[in-house]
Amino acid sequence: MNVRTRIRRRVGGYGVRKQLTIVSAFVLVVALAISGAVMLLMLHRENTAQMYRATGRQAYQIATAVNRGGVSAVDPDDLTPGAGIDITQVVDDRGVVVAASPGAPRTAIRVADDSNADESKVRYADHVNVPGYGDEFCASVNTAYHADREYTILALDKATGIRSSEWTTATLMAIELPIIVALGAGAVYLLVGRSLRPVSRITKQANEITSTELEQRVPVPTADDEIRTLAVTVNSMLGRLQRGRESQLRFIGDASHELRSPLTTLVGLLDLADDTSTPIDVETVRTILLPEARRMQAMAEDLLLLARADEQGLTVVAGDVDLDDVVVEEVARLRAMDAAKVTAHVMPVRVSGDREMIRRAVRNLVDNASRHCDSAVWVSLRADRSNAVIAVSDDGPGIPDDRRSVIFDRFSRLDVDRQRDSSGAGLGLAIAYEIAQAHGGSVSVVDGSHGGATFELVLPLGNSSDGSEEARSRSQRDQTVPGAPDRLDGGDPERGVDALT
Repeated sequence: MNVRTRIRRRVGGYGVRKQLTIVSAFVLVVALAISGAVMLLMLHRENTAQMYRATGRQAYQIATAVNRGGVSAVDPDDLTPGAGIDITQVVDDRGVVVAASPGAPRTAIRVADDSNADESKVRYADHVNVPGYGDEFCASVNTAYHADREYTILALDKATGIRSSEWTTATLMAIELPIIVALGAGAVYLLVGRSLRPVSRITKQANEITSTELEQRVPVPTADDEIRTLAVTVNSMLGRLQRGRESQLRFIGDASHELRSPLTTLVGLLDLADDTSTPIDVETVRTILLPEARRMQAMAEDLLLLARADEQGLTVVAGDVDLDDVVVEEVARLRAMDAAKVTAHVMPVRVSGDREMIRRAVRNLVDNASRHCDSAVWVSLRADRSNAVIAVSDDGPGIPDDRRSVIFDRFSRLDVDRQRDSSGAGLGLAIAYEIAQAHGGSVSVVDGSHGGATFELVLPLGNSSDGSEEARSRSQRDQTVPGAPDRLDGGDPERGVDALT
């Protein structure tokens, strides 16, 4: 494990506040170090350039005078130290100092041959040592010619003081760096702690909320920032959990209530038979025990289907389904029960889906209408653009507008349902809803024209066609409906199949 990995793991073990403080301190160190180094480099270059400008100007001025009139033409004032010039020398081609500033060495100052030169043949040199001087100089060297002789002009500026100021600046920056980093890290630590204070309150409140106190909410900060968004999201999640728990408790209560009645009947008869040592007669088994057992069996199957839908969704075994056949069969079944007068209008429609699931959804809607109607039920099937629509209506009391949003909830039953019929457990519409959703469709309550409730089951047509030749031929042949006194007569395939009993 390398050093970088160890550091990353070490820092990653801290909290957000410490991590941000460490990261900000590291960034400050790097940023200040880079900016300080750049500033010192620029300062060094500017100081050096300034010394080169002063010495270069002096060397050029003296070289111009020598070119015009020789060494005697040099103004003594130009050799006087000042204005950034400390030492000036004029050296002939024999290496003899023929002119110099007062106090300057009488021996020629040597400048390295590899010094830089520009287009005017002026050379510049840094770190020049002068015999007898303990200081460091910057030098500019120029060349002049007079009377077939070559002269070298040297102008030097003492750099020791400037370099010392540069080192002083670097030392001050090195002292200031940890102070600035400490202040910056401390400010980040305090600001992050202040920013995370609402998170601490949210965490504390969330820890105090138990499964039985989901009505509580975490505090929402006033600032419009990410923490406020977090608090709002947490409260929204708590609201969903509360509604889910209430729904679960209501589901358990309703399931217990629905199972209590058949279980009470079964246990009561069995206890009676046990106490009296009397066998249960066949008529009691057929009329009481068996229907109640089948009722519990159907409820258990419905609950299992809904639980499977909640866990992973319903598994649809897709295939071509002649929807009109399914509707006709359910209409015939309802007529055979002789529970209501049934009117049907069925168009030939084919969809892609699971036949048994679709049959179950249609049956649940038809049975629901049969239980709640006064005397009549209307069933229709039509193709509406890209959907097949099955409408089931009745002339019963209907469903109030404020109950239409919850009618598809599990065990959801209207008060009038409980008064008029106790055979349903309130799961049929919920199952129809899940089946419609699994097929990419929907089921809803709409306003009908018969006074009662109208349920519409909408299924997508998919790749199937409601105008296929096979569907047309099926609608044109006679279809005998078992249990009905008449036939669903074919006639015009565009008008569908009409029946009235």
